Amino acid sequence: MSAKVDISHHVSAKLFWFVTLMILLLPVTTQYRLLLFGNYTSGKVVGEKFVRTLGISALGPDKYPVIQFSTTDGKVIEFYGPENFDYPVGTILRVVYNPVKPTECIVFSFGAIYTGRKAIIPGILFLLWMAFYLAFRNKK
Repeated sequence: MSAKVDISHHVSAKLFWFVTLMILLLPVTTQYRLLLFGNYTSGKVVGEKFVRTLGISALGPDKYPVIQFSTTDGKVIEFYGPENFDYPVGTILRVVYNPVKPTECIVFSFGAIYTGRKAIIPGILFLLWMAFYLAFRNKK
């Protein structure tokens, strides 16, 4: 007397790709103001710094490239680039910064945006979405 219960959900291909795209764009949207309204310039790797972050890095200190760039008014800004990227000293990188607050800046690259700490939650959401879709999809 056991009746089969259908637990599959119908998610159309359009809805699947829409949700997937929205999740994949989350790391970009956290920086959208800077990416749209910031000034783009070239920065130069001038060194590297090893930093231990409050017990988070159990495998030792994280390595950050030290990047230097000049603003349009000639002010020289130095900041840490994306963690654990191995840029040799002298490497020229594309940098985007806030003209009002130049210390608000990032390296403009796919790797820097999608491997930073702001990409952790979207990565987890993506995995959960894929698991949900694959587990409950209509198998017909």
